Amino acid sequence: MKLEFSRRASRRALALVAAVSTAFLIGIAVAAAPGPTSNGEFYYYRDAAGKVIGYRAIKCDGTYVSWGKTSANYSNGYMLCDPDI
Repeated sequence: MKLEFSRRASRRALALVAAVSTAFLIGIAVAAAPGPTSNGEFYYYRDAAGKVIGYRAIKCDGTYVSWGKTSANYSNGYMLCDPDI
């Protein structure tokens, strides 16, 4: 038994797969809590009551530090890093 798809059905299937894949990738990007991306940057994550529940940072030397949980409620900043002399 041989299954044959018309070109129109193949295009629809391909478009459906592309749409589902795109929606999945957008969902992952939106769901992820932001975090540090460069040396000296830090994030404090808070719960609804404002209590700190997590921390993520990249130290000035490039070491990654983290503890606790992430959330959509956060504050961030930058450490003062001395330049290499």
